[in-house]
Amino acid sequence: MTSNALQLDAYIRVSKVRGRSGESFISPAVQREQIEAWARAHGHELIWHEPEMDISGGTMSRPIFDQIIQRIRDGESDGVIVAKLDRFARTLVGALNILEEFERTGAVLVSVADNIDLSTPMGKAFMRILLVFAELERDRISESWKTASSNAVARGIHISKFVPVGYERRPDKRLAPGAQAPAIKEAFQMRASHHSYTEIARRLDETAPRPGSGRWTRSRVERVIKNRVYRGEAYRGANVNHEAHPAIVTPAEWQAANLAPVRAIARGDHPSLLGGILRCAGCRYLLAPHNLANKSNKTPIYRCRTIHSAGACPSPTNVNARQIEEYVENVWRQQMADQAVAIQPDSESLQRATDALTEAERELDAFASDLTARRVLGRRFHAALEARAVAVEQAQTTVQRAMTQSIDGEVIESYGDLSVPERRRILGSSIDAVIVTRAHWQAPLGERVTILWRGEGPEDLPRRGRDNGPIRPYAP
Repeated sequence: MTSNALQLDAYIRVSKVRGRSGESFISPAVQREQIEAWARAHGHELIWHEPEMDISGGTMSRPIFDQIIQRIRDGESDGVIVAKLDRFARTLVGALNILEEFERTGAVLVSVADNIDLSTPMGKAFMRILLVFAELERDRISESWKTASSNAVARGIHISKFVPVGYERRPDKRLAPGAQAPAIKEAFQMRASHHSYTEIARRLDETAPRPGSGRWTRSRVERVIKNRVYRGEAYRGANVNHEAHPAIVTPAEWQAANLAPVRAIARGDHPSLLGGILRCAGCRYLLAPHNLANKSNKTPIYRCRTIHSAGACPSPTNVNARQIEEYVENVWRQQMADQAVAIQPDSESLQRATDALTEAERELDAFASDLTARRVLGRRFHAALEARAVAVEQAQTTVQRAMTQSIDGEVIESYGDLSVPERRRILGSSIDAVIVTRAHWQAPLGERVTILWRGEGPEDLPRRGRDNGPIRPYAP
């Protein structure tokens, strides 16, 4: 390197060309060769980064590009080098903002193919002209792509580099049902029969296994059920071809699957005491009641479903139902007895609060199963469902406050005479969540269980009808 040598960050970008060729498309290998040849000829040092693939030059916010700009701001690089100016940007305003910052800090931009020298007024003017043409070229490509995609849909072509599960692509690029079509049809029929996405995912793991060691997830099944391609449609934006290819399901089957109630059908004849209260420490999702069959009988347990909409639980747990229910009730009795000193009963306020909770729960259940509301509200349905879930939580808090003023020894003793739904309602009004960690089956429950009383639970616990974000374990 010479004394005037620069340390430059090499930037390579490729847009979604979708088969284009010519001067507007420069492959990563060609860009790298041009940059390396120029650097060798001028004695400059290059810092290489991963190519920015499938990223438009119409935006100045790009992950690799942002890293390079930050390095230049931090003084770790003298500038950036690209094979051609439109690799740097295809938008005039955004590029000029970055280049004005380069001018203030003394950083340089090298465009090999355009031979730009920004140290002169003529070089700066030439650069602006090239950016204008780059922006025009981007607009032209975008308009051409819209026209091409519209024509493709009219010809019945499914526009995607991925072939939908259950289909195969014919030589004319149109879709035809494949070997997994019967499994997909069964998935729609299961959903129309009110099976949960998780249940369908487990079935598809058997009938239509994914390549490699991949597994079907709840979210992947949901995308399949909502995809109109299985009705025989090709679509892109407002362009729709209703007879693009043979359908796997009829319009009636598709509608029935997509109008299924949000809540799955009951999983047993007997209500669970801690349903909606027990949670897995590995993922914070609710534990589901289940019967573990053996040779002699069925043992009721609560277990983590493992596969959730946000991903797989890293440490799924299960617990004996009878043991955990007895343990939680005993702890609850002791907690209530400790709070019952010198408290006067107020059965009237408790009754009002209980009635309000019952009404809120009835409203939530009715709305969750309302097919018409789901169809009419569309995306707004889940927001309305969440509002009703919040109303139930508020009613539970009111019941807990009323109970705090009405619990005495006699009330605690009469607790055992209540039905399972009534006892669950009382426990739910006192407890935010019961967290169960994974452990050996002989481990004492006291070491596995954390009871979060009302007001102690995190506000971001996963709940139905909201975006719960990525899987996260419980952190005390």
